[in-house]
Amino acid sequence: MRKMIGIMIGTAFLLMGCNETQKQETATVQKQETVPAAVKEAAPQEAAPAPETPKATITNVDWNKALEMSKVGAVLVDVRTPAEVAEGMAPGAVNIPLQEIQQRLAEFPKDKDLLIYCRSGKRSMAASNFLIENGYEKVFNVEGGFLAFPKQ
Repeated sequence: MRKMIGIMIGTAFLLMGCNETQKQETATVQKQETVPAAVKEAAPQEAAPAPETPKATITNVDWNKALEMSKVGAVLVDVRTPAEVAEGMAPGAVNIPLQEIQQRLAEFPKDKDLLIYCRSGKRSMAASNFLIENGYEKVFNVEGGFLAFPKQ
């Protein structure tokens, strides 16, 4: 007997719950139907996504070109470690090790050509890519790194 009463009460709650859902759906449909057609037509359409602006590219230059560019205002940036820089460095270059680029990003001028070099060219390419990804457009990778620096 108790089972029968429990089943009946459960069924009643279930039916009331289903009936409530139908009432909510009906109310939603009625509200949607009361919106004038002119308002429906005036609803803003999704704007087409703006085309992506192409990122700048990295230009590879040799040391002769890099030294010419530095004479007219380009900035030579050595991304080697301080221990490597102690062995020698290009004249007028600034040392910003690759590991510190993210923290020292503000030290890179956006209005000048940036000539990036390391020991052999691998780290300078990574640094150049990082700069391009962060909005720099005038980035040049010095081919061969400091190993290719002309001996005087």
